[in-house]
Amino acid sequence: MLRYLFHRILQLIPVILGVTLIVFTLTYIAPGDPARLLLPQDASDEDVAQLKHAMGLDRSFFVQYYHFLFGYDGPGDSFDYKGLFALDLGRSYVSNRPVFGTILERFPNTVLLSTVALCLSILVSIPFGIISATRQYSKIDMVVTVLALVGISMPAFWLGMLLIWIFSVQLKLFPSLAVPSNPLSIVLPALTLAAMSTAVQTRMTRSSMLEVLRQDYIRTARAKGLDERVVIRKHALRNALIPVVTVVGIQVGQLLVGAVLTETVFSYPGIGTIMVDAINRKDTPQILASVVFMALIFALVNLIVDILYAFIDPRIKAQYVQAGIRKKRGLFHAISRKTTP
Repeated sequence: MLRYLFHRILQLIPVILGVTLIVFTLTYIAPGDPARLLLPQDASDEDVAQLKHAMGLDRSFFVQYYHFLFGYDGPGDSFDYKGLFALDLGRSYVSNRPVFGTILERFPNTVLLSTVALCLSILVSIPFGIISATRQYSKIDMVVTVLALVGISMPAFWLGMLLIWIFSVQLKLFPSLAVPSNPLSIVLPALTLAAMSTAVQTRMTRSSMLEVLRQDYIRTARAKGLDERVVIRKHALRNALIPVVTVVGIQVGQLLVGAVLTETVFSYPGIGTIMVDAINRKDTPQILASVVFMALIFALVNLIVDILYAFIDPRIKAQYVQAGIRKKRGLFHAISRKTTP
């Protein structure tokens, strides 16, 4: 198991580098000049060229990417940084604050929003998925299926504006602007963020439960006279949770990414708001730091999901153990062949 974790952690390195290369390329070819945006509108071309030289933006693409990874030491101290491997991408072009410091300051707000949305989606999707599977083709199954399709098809920004119009403008139950200090203000953005996740998890729970309920060991458990609730809870649900856990793990990353639109609609002070502002102002260090941070969180969540498999299904843990035993035996035989005269 430890060997597996070590290999998975090593696999994160090329993933993060690939993400940074793609995002860096997009920001490099995107229209707009950060030096021109930082200077007054009446600044001369010479002033812009001097500022670009100080920022290191007059170098080639590969030189700039090298600086992004390993650091940049310019003519002045304002734009110096130690690079991605030192977790230092410098300061924001707009706020002149360390970019990772700004992200860590806003990240708890995004975690709070995503956690509330994830809890709502799990509390709704798993019970409704189980009910829909155990009552296949019934009226409640049809209603749940239709609502799941609507949730998947509905854009987050449109749903957010619809909820604002209904619950803030018409009913005046919840504030339209989200503030973490106000518990009620997080309700609408959490509902908006949880809508698609709830729909996906409901469909996955239903399909996984239907597949498990057709297995022979379920028929055997029922033939023994076990109560139907015991069959569903102890035998069917546990085996059906593996694909559900996979989807939930993916949804955690998607909730963080989907928070960009939701936070923008509700003016929520999280990472999404930072990214949108940075993109509008072509604040390259802030954009790159935000994307790298989200990619790292997404990869770590997937690693945690893989580890949870072993606790949910003992067969998967046994596979890890058997793989380790086979590798040890192969190493022992290789050493024996080398040492045998």
